[in-house]
Amino acid sequence: MNARDKLYGIDSRIVTLRDAIAVLSFDEETVMPSSAGEERGEQIALLSGMMHDMATSDELKEAVATLKDSPMDEVTAALVRHHERFLKTEGALDRRFVEAEAKLLARSRSAWVEARRHDDWASFAPVLEEVVAMEREKAGIIDGHRDAYDTLLDLYEEGMNSEMVSSVFDPLEESIHRIMDRCTGDIPSAFMYAPYDRDRLHALCMSIIRRMGYDESRGMVSISAHPFTSMLGRDDVRITTRYDDPSWFDSISTIVHECGHALYDMHAAGNTAIRGTSLGCGVSMSLHESQSRFWENMILRSYPFIKGIYPKLVESVDALRGVGVDDFYRALNRSCPSAIRVNADELTYPLHVIMRFRLEKMLICGDLAVGDLPEAWNRMSRETVRYDVESDREGCLQDVHWAEGLFGYFPSYALGSIAAAAFYDAMARDVGGPRALESAIEEGRWDVVTRWQDEHVWSYGGMYDFATIVEKATGRALDVECYTTYLADKYSSVYNR
Repeated sequence: MNARDKLYGIDSRIVTLRDAIAVLSFDEETVMPSSAGEERGEQIALLSGMMHDMATSDELKEAVATLKDSPMDEVTAALVRHHERFLKTEGALDRRFVEAEAKLLARSRSAWVEARRHDDWASFAPVLEEVVAMEREKAGIIDGHRDAYDTLLDLYEEGMNSEMVSSVFDPLEESIHRIMDRCTGDIPSAFMYAPYDRDRLHALCMSIIRRMGYDESRGMVSISAHPFTSMLGRDDVRITTRYDDPSWFDSISTIVHECGHALYDMHAAGNTAIRGTSLGCGVSMSLHESQSRFWENMILRSYPFIKGIYPKLVESVDALRGVGVDDFYRALNRSCPSAIRVNADELTYPLHVIMRFRLEKMLICGDLAVGDLPEAWNRMSRETVRYDVESDREGCLQDVHWAEGLFGYFPSYALGSIAAAAFYDAMARDVGGPRALESAIEEGRWDVVTRWQDEHVWSYGGMYDFATIVEKATGRALDVECYTTYLADKYSSVYNR
C-alpha cells in the first residue's frame, strides 16, 4: 500500500471513531440519564484514546512525511496539512492525558448542568478549577514556550493569538458603545415576550429550516439545555434547540443559528472529493460561526426576511395579531443590554464575547482565580455589556463552554460575525446588488443565498483555513470596519437616527 492510500485509510478510521464519540456526546447532552455521566465519560475516554493512537501512529507519521514533499493533488495536500498540524499540536499529548481529559470533561459537563439548574456556583467551582488546571497543562505540553492561552486559541483558529484578537475587539467595543449611546427612545416590544403555543412555534421553526435547505433525511432536531449542532456522520448532522428562553423569537433565532452550522457541515460532506475524510466538515470555529451568525442576523433579522415570512409569523404567534410588520421589525432589533449571550440583541452580542475572551484569558494565564470568577464576571458585565447580573445562573454559569474545556473558543463568535458582514457584501455584489439579494430573501428564494454559500464557503470544507476562505470569497482580508459600518447603518434605521 502506498503512502497516499495509507493516509486515506487511517484518516477514514479516525473519522469513524470521531463520529462514534459524537454519537455518545449527543446522547449525553440530550437524553442520557443523569446518573450515567461517569460511565459515559469512561466510554468517551476509551474511544478518544483509540482515536488519538491512530492519529499519532508511526504509520500515519510515515505517510505524512513521505507525502509532504511529494507532488500531489489539492485534496491530498490539504489532508497532509491537516494531519501535520494535528501532530504538532494535540498530537503532542499522550493517550493518558487524552483519556483523563475526556473523563474530566464528561464529569464537568454533568456538574455544570446541575449547577446551572440550581444556580449553585459553589458546587461547580471545584470542578472548573480542575478543568482550568488541565487546560493549562495541555497548553504547556503542546508548546511550553508560548503563552498558554495563545496555544489554546490557536487550536480553534490557526495562526490567531490574543494580541491579534485584542486589536480587533478593543476598537469593536468602542464602536459598539458609541452606537449604543445613539440608540435612545423606547421601542414597544411586550409582544415579543407574550405567551405562545409551543407546538405551533416549533412547526414554524421547522418550516423555516426546511426552506433553508436542512435535509431531515440527514439530520434531526432535539431539545437540550444549551443549543448546539453536532456532526455524527457525513449523513447525520443534528441540531438541538430549546423553548425556555424569555422571548418566543429566541427559539426561532436559535434554530436558525444552529441550522447555519448544520448546512455548512452537510454541504462540506456533500463534496465527493472530501466526503468521509477529516476535511469533509467545517474548517474552523470562526468560519462555522460566520455561517450561523450570517443566517441568524444578516438574514433572519433583516427587514426583507421578516416582511416575507410575517404572515406565517402572525399565524403562529397570537400576540402578533394587530402588530404591523414595521413595528415588529423594530422590536425584533431593539437593542438593550441583557444577561444571556445567546439571547442578546445583535448589537450587544459581541460585547458578551469580548468579556468572555478577557475573562478566560485571565483564568488560563493565572491572573484570575476560579473562586473570584463570579465577582469578575459581574464587574466586567457592568463595564462591557452595561448589564448588572442578578445571579450566577444568568452570569458565569450560563455557558457550557468552559465546562467542556473550550478555552479559546469564544472569540470565534465575534470573528464569525465580522466575517458574516463581509460575506453578505460579497454575496450582494455577486448576485446583482443589494436590491437583488433583498428581493430574493423577501420572496423566499433562499437558494440564491445557499448556492453562493456552497460555492464560496461550504464546499471547501476543511481544505483552506479561515483567512484564506474569507479572502477567496470576498476578495479582501477580514475587515472589522465592514462590520461596524453594517451595525451603525442598521441601528440608525431601527432607531430612526
